[in-house]
Parts: sequence; structure tokens; C-alpha cells
Amino acid sequence: MYYPHKKLFFLAVGSVVLACTSVTRDDVVVEVDSDIDTLVYDLIPKEGGASTTLRARMDHYGVPGISVAVLRNGEVGWARGFGVKLVGTDDLVDTATVFSVASLSKVAAAATTLRLVNAGLLDLDRDVMDYLTSWSIPENPYTTESPVTLRRLMSHTAGTTVHGFADFQPGEALPTTVQILEGSGPAKNSPVVVSDEPGTIYRYSGGGTTIQQLVIEDVTGSPLASAAVEWVFDPLGLSRSSFVNPLPAGHGNIARAHDDRGRPTALPRGWEAMPEAAASGLWTSPSDYSRIVIALRNSWLGTPSSYISHDLGQDVMTKVRPGNFGLGPYLGGDGRSRYFSHGGSNESYKSYFRVFLESGHGAVVFTNGAGGSELVEEIIEALERIEGWPG
Repeated sequence: MYYPHKKLFFLAVGSVVLACTSVTRDDVVVEVDSDIDTLVYDLIPKEGGASTTLRARMDHYGVPGISVAVLRNGEVGWARGFGVKLVGTDDLVDTATVFSVASLSKVAAAATTLRLVNAGLLDLDRDVMDYLTSWSIPENPYTTESPVTLRRLMSHTAGTTVHGFADFQPGEALPTTVQILEGSGPAKNSPVVVSDEPGTIYRYSGGGTTIQQLVIEDVTGSPLASAAVEWVFDPLGLSRSSFVNPLPAGHGNIARAHDDRGRPTALPRGWEAMPEAAASGLWTSPSDYSRIVIALRNSWLGTPSSYISHDLGQDVMTKVRPGNFGLGPYLGGDGRSRYFSHGGSNESYKSYFRVFLESGHGAVVFTNGAGGSELVEEIIEALERIEGWPG
């Protein structure tokens, strides 16, 4: 049987050990020669019904392009791009194509903070006011009850406000980190304040992550984009990752933004800017991003030449109560099914990763369409079946 989209889907690099299986197409059992083929031809719609193709589900959700990296035993087992960077073109997504990854940025920002902690430049449990020089957390009764610390900011237990941020369109002025925290100038958010006693409440807070960003910037004397290169990207060999916003066109191989009907948006540039970099401003590929989560898991394991100390790696994967986040990632499951993860949702890009701590199996999935969240769910469900993930 002929699959007209197969050429489009398999122009990517890399080699993997693949398993043979079969899927049913038009009441005919068709042998497919790889786990990637199974993903391409055997997606189960969330709304129910017969399995269908990845191409059909991308069209259904208006998502022109996706990129996937699958982890096996703590290493990238395979990585592939599917579809195109810009609808109406033949500019294919490949494994080096970068996407905006929204809140997955928080884990990369956490990796930067953790390296600074490991170097003795920061302390997870010290009042961050001891580090801030360019802005101060507005004082109120809550700020005197218990300190705002990096451990609390990274786990969303610091009592800070502002859940998330709007993207900035081409031509719009971008605020500085201080303006974001003040809710002033071109910032689109309200001021970031402490509205509950730190340590007593879980509240997801991109505003808190932006305080963390300013701590990094004030201590290193560099913008996060530069600090991350020094402390994370270069040490891990990440050549496709950047916190620079707007991302320069010269970065190259950029997945363009699309609305929920799959139409190009954020024109004329073709992608938005996210100056709240630590909270939502990372641009990267699944293969690059996988190296960050692999490094954090290796530190948790205590493997030789770990990214950070074993003790600090254990802290990353320990829930900070009353929430379910560690130092950056969300933590779920138990026993063999224990995992760390994070989801991301900017205006035109949806993303997700999950890695199981014991086995090192998992996946990183990025999309370039506003309708991509449910597609990501279907892909993750398919990978659970294909890869035999625990739980």
C-alpha cells in the first residue's frame, strides 16, 4: 500500500535499533519496519475511533510541523522531524529545527541556577533578597513571615503571583526583566508580588521564575541568555539552544508560528518573542533539550562526571511541599513509574517532555501550531504503547 506522506516524514538523520510490527489500514494488516513507522501510521484520536496517521492528526489540529526525541535507557534512542517549518512550503522540520518551548524553559533555567548553586555562588535556602541588587520584592506582611528562596521559587511554593505571560508580536517593544517584575513599561503583566506566606502554598508562578531569572542576572552580571551559554549550553554541547528574544533570523532552521487553524502568524518575522526568558523564552530542539534532562537524571543517579552533585540532583527530583514540583520539573508516579516532566504552551507552540527516573525512558515533543496540545497528548499516548513505558 502506498503512503503519500512517507517521503516527507523520513528525511531526518540518525540510526536506531528498530522493531518490526504491524498496523491496520483500510482493513488490511500492513507490516511496518520500525517503531517510528508505528507512530506515523497508528495514532489513536483522543475523541475515539479507529487509529489513523500522524499526518491526518496534524492536519486535524492545524499543526504543520513537529519534532520528537525518544529516550531509551537514559540516552536518545531516536529523533525525527515530521512535517514542515512553514505551511505551504517544502521546508522540512529536521532534528536541528528549533521551536519555542514555552514553560519547558523553566527546567533549563533551573539547570542554570543549579550550576550556580553547585559552584557555591547561590544557596537554595537563602533569602533571595540577599542576591537581588537591581530590584526588590515589594514588602508586605507575607514577606516578613518566611523568606522567598530559590528552592521555593523553583517549586512554585514561594507565594508569588503571575501565572504566565503573553507573547510579544514582531515590532512590539520588549520589557526588561525589572520591568516585567514591576509590571511597567511595555510589560503586559501585573506586578509580581508575594500574596501568601512563602512555603505554605503551591501556586504555579511564572512571576516567581522571573525573580529567579533576575537572581541569575544580578549574581552573574549577565543576561540569562549569556549565563545559560556559560553554565548550561556550552558544558552540555548544546549548539541549537538560545534564550535570546526575539530569536535572530540568523539562528536559522526555525519552526514558524501558526495559529489554531494552521495559518502563519506573528508576521512578518514569523515567530513571537518571549522576554520572560526563564519562564517561557527558550528556543531549542528536542535533541538539545534531551541533553539537559539526561544530565539532570544522571546527577540524580550520581553517575561519574555528573552535571551537578549527586545530593543536588536528588534535591531536583524531590517534591517541595505542599506542591508536586521539584527544583524545576513536575514530579509524578511512584516506584518504576516515577517520572519528571513539564508541559509548555506559548501562543503558537506547544511542547512536553517526560522521563522515567528508574529506566531513563521518555520523550521530548515540540510542535509549531497553536492547536498542538492535544496532538502532543496523542503522540505521548502512542509512545507509551510503542516504547512500553511503565505504568
